[in-house]
This record gives sequence, structure tokens and C-alpha cells, in this order.
Amino acid sequence: MALSVQTNNAAMTALKNLNTNSMNMNQSLERLSSGFRINSAADDAAGFAISSKLDAQNTRMKAAALNVTQAQAMVKTADAGVNEIQNMVTRLQSLATQAQSANNGGELASLDAERSKLESAINKIAGSTEYNGTKLLNGSAGAAITAGSTVDNTTTNGISSITANGAAASTTFTISFVDQATGTTFNAGDSIRVTDGTNTSSVTIAAVPTGQATTSISVGGFDIVLNGTLAAKTTASGTGSIASTGTLITGAGAAQTFQVGAGTGTDNQVSVAFSNSYTTSGLGIGGTNDLTTSAGATAYAAELTTALNNLVSQRADLGATQNQLGFVAANLATGIEQATASVSTIRDADMAAEMANFTKNQILTQAGTSMLAQANQAAQNVLSLFR
Repeated sequence: MALSVQTNNAAMTALKNLNTNSMNMNQSLERLSSGFRINSAADDAAGFAISSKLDAQNTRMKAAALNVTQAQAMVKTADAGVNEIQNMVTRLQSLATQAQSANNGGELASLDAERSKLESAINKIAGSTEYNGTKLLNGSAGAAITAGSTVDNTTTNGISSITANGAAASTTFTISFVDQATGTTFNAGDSIRVTDGTNTSSVTIAAVPTGQATTSISVGGFDIVLNGTLAAKTTASGTGSIASTGTLITGAGAAQTFQVGAGTGTDNQVSVAFSNSYTTSGLGIGGTNDLTTSAGATAYAAELTTALNNLVSQRADLGATQNQLGFVAANLATGIEQATASVSTIRDADMAAEMANFTKNQILTQAGTSMLAQANQAAQNVLSLFR
């Protein structure tokens, strides 16, 4: 081979191999320090695409698993309330059985007094059992205002919206604006009254919003949002006078849907019926019959039998739903485990293999550096020709 100082082919070859080995060593360092075989799409385009999709699916399944956990807690909360109502219905049956017997004729008033208190307790539990703001036992879950509602208060008194959150299903409410002070405008201190024909509740407005501001008040089991135009829309005057009235009708409650899968559609959802009403009216008791007479106790006992049968059937459905959610949770746990394993297989680095590659490339890099030095030194041999 001719001696040349213009081009050092040996040095170029040594440099090329040195750069290659240095790049491979750096790649091994990146994998060893991160623990991933794929740190960018360039490392493995197909593997990156597959693992990214699996990783996204895994994230969705984890969110679905959290939904299932919360759904289980929601169902258990409802079941706990129904359990207490069932115990009280059973106690009412005992009272009715006692009231039907002649030997307790002198105690009917006491028996009926306990009946009244138990019915009140049933309604309180049915009305107060909720999970994250959703009423579970009064039939209001999923209830919505029907198109037949004629709440003319929305134009007469500046109501911007009315929502049926917590309002009993299949119920007609009458909403009245009550003026508590003199004047022709609706002011702070005036009130809104709501009645379902049996029960009436009202709330005093602490402050009327101004401008575009809104304020929310809870009355009659649901929320009313007032907007800033309320103050100039009432013409009534005088304490206790009715400014205007409107009617709000709620539809039947609907089942609550839980997203329990990574995909969309019914296969990834579970519906739970919280639309059953466990109030005394929903159970069909607490009407005209009571325990003040033997005949009334007999009729009341028949109502209790029907109520208990329906209650037990509905509670059995809650129990079946708990089991269903338990199996869904187990399946999601398996899916998460397998998806995680799949992503690991594709993306994670084999630390032993990478350490071996790193050691090899480190040695080759050191050797390449030495050989490049030797190749650069070889050109110095030309100087010997000039001696």
C-alpha cells in the first residue's frame, strides 16, 4: 500500500467503528439508566405503537376499576339503608300482629304511636341515604323534569334554571314565591315555598344576586338557581302574599350507569337501579290504615306483607349487583395485570443483556480509541523518508 499524507484510510476506518461503538454504548447506557428498551419511537417503531396502545388501554382499565370500586361502595351504602328499613318493616309487622289481638285492645294507641315514629324514621332514612349527592332510596336517582312542567316562574321571577337533583320521582311540585316584606320587588328576606301536596318546605333568600351572578338554594328536595334579574320581577306586595306559582313535574327515576370497561358501549357498562323508592309511600304503607283499630291493623298488616316482599326482592337485586360488580372488578384486575405484563414484555429492557452489550461496546470503544491513535501515528512514518 502506498504511503499517503492526504488521506488516512486506516484512521477513517477506525473512526467509523469508534463512532458506531460509542453510539451503541450510549444506547445501552440510556436503556440501563431508564430500564426501558424503547425510549423513543425510533428505537422500535412497531413496538412503540403497540405498547403505547396497550398502555393507554391499561390506563382506561385502571380508571374503570376505580369506577367499580366506587359503584360497589354506592351499592353497599344503599343496601345498608335498605337493611334498616327492612328491620323497621319487620318491627311494624310485629306491631300489627299485636294490634290485631283482643288482649292488646287497651294498648292500640301506644302501638300506633310507635308505628308513626317508625314510618317517620323510614322516610328519613329513605330521604337521607345518599352517595356523593345522589339520593339512593327515595326514587329520585335519575329523575328529570318532564316536558309537561309549566314553571312560569322562569319568566315571572327570574329563575334561570331548576334541577331535580334529589327530588322524588314521579311527583308534582308547586313552587310559590312568597313576599315577606312590603314593596313590589323580590328582595332578600323573601322566600320560595315548595309543596308536593303533602309536605311543604320553604327557604329564605339571604341575598338576591346582581348583574349576571347566580345563587343556588335548596328547597323541596332539589336545587333552584336564581339569576341576577330576579329583583325586579315580582308584583306582589305585603307579608305572606304569593307573588306567583308554577308547577314542576319529575319523571320516573332511571337506572344509574357505571363505566366499568376500557371501551364504549353496553358491554363496558353496568346499570344499577337506584330508582326504587323505599319511602312509606313507595312501599305502599302509611296511607289511611293504622293500628288504632283491629280492622285497621289487619289491613295494615296486609300492606306490610306486600311491602316486605317487594323490599326483599329489590334488596336481593342489590345483592346480585354487588356480586356482579365483584366479578367485574376481578376481571378488570386480571386485564390490568395482563396488559401491564404485555407492555413490560415489549418496552422493558433486559438488564442482563443490556449490561453485556454495554460491556462489549465499552471495550470496543476503548479499543477503537487506541486504534485511531495508532492510525494517526502511522502517517508519521512518511517523515522517515526525508531523513
